[in-house]
Amino acid sequence: MSEERYDITVAAGRRVLASTQNLVITPGTVTFLFGESGIGKSLLAKALFGIIDDLDLRVRVNGENYRTYCSRPEVVARKTNGFFMFQEPSSHLNPLQSLEEQLHEGALAQAGDPIGPVRELWDARGGADLERLLPVFPKPYRPSGGEKQRVLAAMAFSKMDVAPERTDEGGEIFVFDEPTGSLDREARDRFLDRLFERFRKRKQTILLITHDYGMIGYVQAHHHALLGQIRFRELVLESGRAKVRDFAPERFMRWLGDQRPQHAEYPKTPLLRVESGIQVFGRTLRFLEGASGKGEVDMSIHPGELVYLKAGSGIGKTTVAKIVIGLLNADHFRMEFEGVRLGDVSPRHYWRKNLWGKKMTMAFQHADESLNPNASVEDTLRLLSLRTLGTAEGVTRALEKVFDPEEVARLRRKKIWQLSGGQKQRLNILRAFTLSTPLIILDEPLNALDFESIDRVLALVRDARRNEQAILLISHNEDIFDAIVPPESVHRLESIATS
Repeated sequence: MSEERYDITVAAGRRVLASTQNLVITPGTVTFLFGESGIGKSLLAKALFGIIDDLDLRVRVNGENYRTYCSRPEVVARKTNGFFMFQEPSSHLNPLQSLEEQLHEGALAQAGDPIGPVRELWDARGGADLERLLPVFPKPYRPSGGEKQRVLAAMAFSKMDVAPERTDEGGEIFVFDEPTGSLDREARDRFLDRLFERFRKRKQTILLITHDYGMIGYVQAHHHALLGQIRFRELVLESGRAKVRDFAPERFMRWLGDQRPQHAEYPKTPLLRVESGIQVFGRTLRFLEGASGKGEVDMSIHPGELVYLKAGSGIGKTTVAKIVIGLLNADHFRMEFEGVRLGDVSPRHYWRKNLWGKKMTMAFQHADESLNPNASVEDTLRLLSLRTLGTAEGVTRALEKVFDPEEVARLRRKKIWQLSGGQKQRLNILRAFTLSTPLIILDEPLNALDFESIDRVLALVRDARRNEQAILLISHNEDIFDAIVPPESVHRLESIATS
């Protein structure tokens, strides 16, 4: 199979937004592209596909003017016969049409049953939910992120089912940009199975952009026969320029095999106990014991314990975290923290005065929620007002926990808005751990990170546990955290309509 090599640059004025000289696509294969968020994976893929239409951007592909590149027959065929699944489904879904109408629109209507691919991505238990969802007009908070991702993936599948056979002009490419970021592992694996079913039949060219290195293990275990037609690659920054390199799947599998559950003896009295049965937004949130949800329990976290709260997207994991830390009111909830009972009638100022940054802290799923875009990297840490950060050497030591030394020198005076998504996330997580509060809440801490950064974040988790800090974890990276968190420290969250 011949390789297609692309040299792509996307710039705004003098500022280069994304650039690489060695993006390689092999027709008739599946390419997984890993890498840190914000270094250009999505922008490079859009340039390759021919869908960048911002007139203020300067784009060149293989030395050609972008308009010339987009007029090439193979690029026209790529857009006509292929599909680009956007990372944020709301960029594609039309709020003025129901989901069912959109599934029957344009080329998708050529499929014998345009709803069929959607059903493939819902399990048998979710059939009724799907029927209620189809008449919905998309809004910011409905459907949920995971539901939107499955609908858009189904659109891509419908297009794959009706795409013409490949020609000498290239035919098609199907780009999936973070297609499972809001899905739990079961839904993610169902997506991968359906994707590879289609690939076996048609051998279409697929580019799948993801932060989920756990996909490697699932592909090796369940689609081993196709490994000769699968490429694993990683986009990394080297001296400020993005470079695509091969990523050896064995590297991740060896690393994952080295991870071990950290069993420990904890004090009898938990640091935090949250009663099951939180009522918020017209729903009741219940904690179930273990990943399989054997029975209803309260959620307890002991000093030095890492507790993993699991649920599908949109169930309410982040809602629980924000209620615990006092950022969100609930209609009904009860918790006990360090022996103090708190609940929905407790004054909000108690959290602000006694707990925030002193007893508990939270690293948000999206770093932009908590970082000042106009502050420098160095000032972001100094604002914590800790003695250990009072000198330049102290700031350097802290930053080197999540950044390479040469990165520290280059980044410390940069403004937050100038950082990549992965750099912001590392700083966001570092700040939470640097406060050294008894309780740390981590909401999707591995989002936006490359493999080396994931390893560094897990080192911070291990150090915090040795210091007897308790950690409440929310994450879709089940492959990684199932290898680390013992079963007795796992809870599943269930949401039911409040009667």
